[in-house]
Amino acid sequence: MNTTILAFLLALEELDTSLSQSEKKMLAEIADQLDVQPKAWESFTQPLLLKMIADNELLNQRYQTYKSKLDSLETIPSELLPSVTEIEQIKDGATLANTKGFKPKSEATGYNQQINNAVIVISRSEQPEATVKKLSFTEKLKQFLG
Repeated sequence: MNTTILAFLLALEELDTSLSQSEKKMLAEIADQLDVQPKAWESFTQPLLLKMIADNELLNQRYQTYKSKLDSLETIPSELLPSVTEIEQIKDGATLANTKGFKPKSEATGYNQQINNAVIVISRSEQPEATVKKLSFTEKLKQFLG
């Protein structure tokens, strides 16, 4: 389970201020990379996301809190993660060639793909901090984390 992305989504959902234009541009680049080159996550995309988070003090504080909570979990129940339907509902004209959900060979791959899809749609939206608030899975996950 990729706790970096989940912690980012939870922190973004709590962000009270809008992201800057440069942050939105970086998020769009992250979405493009995640969509086109998902296997480059560790070498390119994750460092880019972590730099964007680190450069935003408020986002970074919340990210660190959620990251430590998520890292302490062994597993996250699948019902707490976004569904294909939930992701489709937030698309709002965002360009995602097609949802990459598939019958996974292993559960973690399927969950990671759905989370990636959520990040791609959110990051490509005009208002990522508002789009993430439309997802119900973030509230369920926060309640689970306590």
